[in-house]
Amino acid sequence: MGQNRPNHQPLPFFTASISSLVQLERANGIPLYRQISLGLREAILSGALPEGTRLPPERSLAQELGVNRTTIMNAYNDLSSEGLIEGHVGRGTLVKRSSLQIDDDYFEQATPSWLLGLSASEDALLGPDARFLSEISSMEERQEIISLAQGTPPPDMLPAEVIQSLMANNLANARQSALGYCPMDGLLSLRRGIAARMRQRGVQVDVQNILILSGSTQGLGLIGRFLLTPGDEVVVEVPTYLGAIQMFRALGARIIGIPTDNEGMRVDLLEAILARRQPRFIYTLPTFQNPTGAVMSLARRRRLLQLARRYQVPIVEDDAYGEIYFGDKAPEPLKALDTYGNVLYLSTYSKMLAPGLRVAWLTAPVPMIERLSLYKQTFDLNTNAIGQWIISEMIRRNLLDEHLQLARQCYQQKLALMLEAIETYWPAGGRVHPPTGGMHLWYRLPGDMRARHLLREAVHEQVAFVMGELFHVDGGGHHYLRLSFAAPEEKHITEGIRRIGIAMRRLLARRTPSGEQDSPIERLPIV
Repeated sequence: MGQNRPNHQPLPFFTASISSLVQLERANGIPLYRQISLGLREAILSGALPEGTRLPPERSLAQELGVNRTTIMNAYNDLSSEGLIEGHVGRGTLVKRSSLQIDDDYFEQATPSWLLGLSASEDALLGPDARFLSEISSMEERQEIISLAQGTPPPDMLPAEVIQSLMANNLANARQSALGYCPMDGLLSLRRGIAARMRQRGVQVDVQNILILSGSTQGLGLIGRFLLTPGDEVVVEVPTYLGAIQMFRALGARIIGIPTDNEGMRVDLLEAILARRQPRFIYTLPTFQNPTGAVMSLARRRRLLQLARRYQVPIVEDDAYGEIYFGDKAPEPLKALDTYGNVLYLSTYSKMLAPGLRVAWLTAPVPMIERLSLYKQTFDLNTNAIGQWIISEMIRRNLLDEHLQLARQCYQQKLALMLEAIETYWPAGGRVHPPTGGMHLWYRLPGDMRARHLLREAVHEQVAFVMGELFHVDGGGHHYLRLSFAAPEEKHITEGIRRIGIAMRRLLARRTPSGEQDSPIERLPIV
């Protein structure tokens, strides 16, 4: 590691070309600022940019790399948040590798050589903030932090008592189906139950159209491995589910983003893409979309299906939240309108019941189910039998519908509480479009406030949320955040929103002239 230099001894700029360290690929789906920050990060950690090196000014580097100055500013902000660089008045931006507290000798003595090959290039394949999902999950065990980031059922809505009763009274007589191996495509009783429920929702399927999965992410992986080769293109909504972005990037896909509004994907912008490109499939969350909560309008659903048929592109419908609705009736799945078999339908019991059961399902044409069933056995043979048996019993005894009714009431009440707290504790000027189902609230921050900067302040208040930029494949979303209202206790919703409000006002105080009045909060569609 390089030696620290006294502050009164300014260092020269990095004399070589930064473009020799950062190779920009403008069509790979990773925002340019992230490619720049990842390239510089690897150079810093490898020693190519030693500690104390003075980086070029934002304007100079922007000219060298052929990007705008904001892109460089965002890349420098990323590195600064990791403690890898630091700005000094009169001295510029300096590499600050020592903040990592890593001793080079430690790696030489304690790390096998094959591990040293794992670098930021692998992180780039997975995309920005690849570790964020695991960090969200770990927050649940940190009692001091109020997390508004986790889109999961709360502890009191996990059906422990129902499961306990089922197992106490019925497990002994069902030990083979519950505790033994089951068919590769899933427990027959569960597939029958799922098929019957889907027919009630307008989807004409039978057991042979259903494959049971170990979570819907496994379904995305199986579909991706079946349909994609590295370099193929996939169309997604912007913003969209972070886990899907990471999965498609891990499979080497190039991601094309289509903007959304309060009626879902802008299908009017899709045809031009399909006409001149050849994406392998279209990924959409048309019902209570994650993160926006939007529901795709009926007209757009029909148009989307028409385009998919015309250009012979399949659609992957992710419907994790479709049965968590706050009105009198759930929106029909997109699959219910599909008369040509172009929609591959994914759903999961992680949101409806409990993520620990690890049970989801795919509905698709029989030939694809047969192929994916054989392919799935190379990963896990079959989904855990006891989780399948529990859900099958809950469906058969009408316990699932009873549970969902309670969940809908609970989450709708929590949403109302969150909106009330926002009105009370947050400065005006933001925009919100309250969802009619699901678990997430999408919020546009006031003015030019950035969610990344707000999150840094919120950490000091012991509260967490998800930055909007993580759901974007186009480098956008900086002024948005996602709040999940299902998981936290009601008292924590109010307190968490209050703490974020403190952080917001602290940010605004740094740049808002004294006495300036905020404009009222707008409950408008977010575009």
